Amino acid sequence: MDDINVLHHRCLLNLRRRIRDIGDGRPAQERYMRLQKDGDTLSYQGNSEEVGCYVAGHPLSKGNCYFEVTIVDTGVRGTIAVGLVPKFYRLDHQPGWLPYSVAYHADNGKLYNGNPVGQQFGPKCARGDRIGCGIHSENIEAGFTTVFFTKNGKEVGSVEVPVLAEGLFPAVGMHSMGEEVKVDLQAEWFLEEDDSMMMVDSHEDDWGRLYDVRVSGTEFV
Repeated sequence: MDDINVLHHRCLLNLRRRIRDIGDGRPAQERYMRLQKDGDTLSYQGNSEEVGCYVAGHPLSKGNCYFEVTIVDTGVRGTIAVGLVPKFYRLDHQPGWLPYSVAYHADNGKLYNGNPVGQQFGPKCARGDRIGCGIHSENIEAGFTTVFFTKNGKEVGSVEVPVLAEGLFPAVGMHSMGEEVKVDLQAEWFLEEDDSMMMVDSHEDDWGRLYDVRVSGTEFV
């Protein structure tokens, strides 16, 4: 079998595997360790010395490019991380610590981008806060994508990260007793209008009123 036929054969095998994995109606396998999962609620079950981590069964995509995590309880230290990781990320590490992962950490407001040393990124998060994470999907197939984070619906910041062929999977990490969150993998987020654009719209309305006054002689109170 020549090289072209070998390559063709391998492509067919990979395609069959993908059809088998995603086309047979079975739910993708989510993974978690040292966490208890009850519906959409995750709670830490470790001894505060070991990390617990959850990885969703499906990567973010153009059709589903955002998710949110609501902090139900910060526990002892509030060491809750929300971000994106490869499919088979190690479950004994916080999201963002290892290569090809990125996460916003609630306890210190730092961004961890494939490194156990974080950089100051945004505000700390407390009980009741919602941490969101999403991708700008227009360039995800180019090997890189822009990942952005939100707090209570408002964007905190963004960072460009590399993307493996398997994609980026929603992940939540916890590291102290009593921590609990609710995960919404179907959340939606819409960019708020920029204040300057709102000002332009307002001025356009004012000019419209002036035009009406000049043309029709109508006065507005």
